Amino acid sequence: MAEQYGPVLHVHAELLRDFAPAVDVEDATRRIRNGQVGYEALRVLQSCGDLRPAFVRVLDAFELSGFVSNEDRRGLLDGELDVDELVSGWFTGDRTPRDPRRRVGRQAAIVVGNAVLRAASERVGPPAAWKHWTRTVCPCCGGSPDIALVEHGTERTLVCARCDAQWRARREGCLGCDTDDSPAIARIGNPELDYDLVMCNACGRFLKERPRRDLESLIVERALTTELDLAAEQRGLRI
Repeated sequence: MAEQYGPVLHVHAELLRDFAPAVDVEDATRRIRNGQVGYEALRVLQSCGDLRPAFVRVLDAFELSGFVSNEDRRGLLDGELDVDELVSGWFTGDRTPRDPRRRVGRQAAIVVGNAVLRAASERVGPPAAWKHWTRTVCPCCGGSPDIALVEHGTERTLVCARCDAQWRARREGCLGCDTDDSPAIARIGNPELDYDLVMCNACGRFLKERPRRDLESLIVERALTTELDLAAEQRGLRI
């Protein structure tokens, strides 16, 4: 799948280079040192103006990769599709659309939104800048983690679902309510994907967890685990 996603990854890399999100780096690093989120993500998204041209580029790459037909691509572009609404829906945690065509549109919007926020977070600085971060939300954009990379037993590195920033988890158990009670935490393994879907029945949060080794591009990782997200959402869970 990584090879199939080549055109999408290429466009994503171009967007990372082309986007110039407005971020006050000095203020962001100061805020992170003080235990506050670095920047306001919605304002950063808005600072990049009209996102539709970037969305069209990503959708063209999806067609080239074989993830969307020419008919569905044209249907998305010719319809009354609000790209800002799709990006905002991802940003605010709307559920994954059931309609296949709209789901592809949502996935393309996620690639665009991720490129904006990842470009912003990369400007803030390397992970060493927030090595003392103890909160469970992203130190850069305030997003929730959707992936946990496990190493050295129970030590976890969390990955922001919005901007891909990574930071260390300071505790075991559920990130939402602190419970480590095994009856409350359900774990469903998927050996084929090398991922576990970890769900908290106490507060309704979920996380996709895997060993840190052999990590693909996060765009590919998330594409591979879309069905895990849908399974969790069907249970009424959220990241």
